[in-house]
Amino acid sequence: MNKNLKITVVGIGGVGGYVGGMLAKRYPDITLVARGKRRESLQEKGLRLHSGLNGEIEVRPGRIVESAEEIQEIQDMVIICVKNYSLEEVCQSLKGCIGQNTLVLPIMNGADTGERAQRFLGRGIVIDSVIYITAFSNPDYSVTQIGKYAEIQIGLREETPEKKEALQTAWECMKEAGLDCHISQDIQAAVWEKYIFNCGYNVITTYYMAMVEELWKDQEKCKEFRQLMEEAYQVAMAKHIHIREGYVDSKYDRFMHLDVGSTSSMKRDFEGGKASELETFSGYLVSEAERLQVPVPLSEKIYQDLKQRSIGFRI
Repeated sequence: MNKNLKITVVGIGGVGGYVGGMLAKRYPDITLVARGKRRESLQEKGLRLHSGLNGEIEVRPGRIVESAEEIQEIQDMVIICVKNYSLEEVCQSLKGCIGQNTLVLPIMNGADTGERAQRFLGRGIVIDSVIYITAFSNPDYSVTQIGKYAEIQIGLREETPEKKEALQTAWECMKEAGLDCHISQDIQAAVWEKYIFNCGYNVITTYYMAMVEELWKDQEKCKEFRQLMEEAYQVAMAKHIHIREGYVDSKYDRFMHLDVGSTSSMKRDFEGGKASELETFSGYLVSEAERLQVPVPLSEKIYQDLKQRSIGFRI
């Protein structure tokens, strides 16, 4: 793999900081897009990654910019790691550095991120992905990745020889940087499996503003968590997504064995009065359910409640 690939990573939080830090070790011509004090910290101190998987890493990226609009050269690969509500704005800012053959890899929450990125950009080769990782940004703008597990799956919604070649290039790029990356033969199923769990976990923890151990103590709330996942599963079935048999049961069991003190990013955003991914984990599902005529009564009820509660939250 050519070490001189031009790579841009947008959004240097937990996921973007981990992926960007690993890539910056291998590829010198990397640009990180970060705003305000985070950008200042990156310029002064570099990107500092405390990784349970890879140890202590400190890198000096080739370039750090406030906005992707500052990037004039066409990039070989662009990785987007922002909240869903920022995707359209970010894509608009990237248009000047994305050519027809630029690989675009959104590593984000949600079930339709790749489709939306392709629509907003109008060019480039968009590769879908899903990541399983526990990572977060610290107050000093360093990034912590917890545990021995940080897996990225990538794949294509539609295959052409050109796209298959691009997928292989993306995989090689990630692997050579030391990232645990795998090519999925059914990326839509992989994306929806994570999405179904999040439609339950993010939504129920936010609705009750609760840590998991508080939910475990209430059988009714546990039933509601399961129902939220089941409703999301039924929407996936209506979309002809191939979810493995017994998936909801296995994820319910996972929920019951999460670490004490676990909660969701959406709950933390609601607590802080900040914009959240409510539309990602709830609004999109309810909209798709209505379009496909799939009843999702609990998802609909909680979505409307949380929508009202989040009026006026800041971005």
